[in-house]
Amino acid sequence: MKLIDKLPTFSSNVFVAEIDGNKARTLRGFYPRVSKALFFPDYFGKNLDALFDCLCSLEVVGKQDIVLLIHNAEFFLSKEKAEKRNAAYDVLRDAEKTENRADGAKFRVIGLR
Repeated sequence: MKLIDKLPTFSSNVFVAEIDGNKARTLRGFYPRVSKALFFPDYFGKNLDALFDCLCSLEVVGKQDIVLLIHNAEFFLSKEKAEKRNAAYDVLRDAEKTENRADGAKFRVIGLR
């Protein structure tokens, strides 16, 4: 996750999904927020494997450039154990990789302080 101090300007071609890291201090708090923000299917399994699968198949948003913007990123997953938090960060980073994308979209995660 790229961490920045100032909100960037996005073109109209970019789908920006926003969540508040202060309300996603645990995976349990993150899953429903990311699911809603990125229009995950109802059967989303609320685990890291399902998160990866859904993040790599975001056709439903209808854009080829997708940003997950996490406000208050310093609090994001702050109540998770380091091992679980790092595994979640790995999933987010892996979903950004072109070779993992099933939808052909460019996906980025940006943390805003």
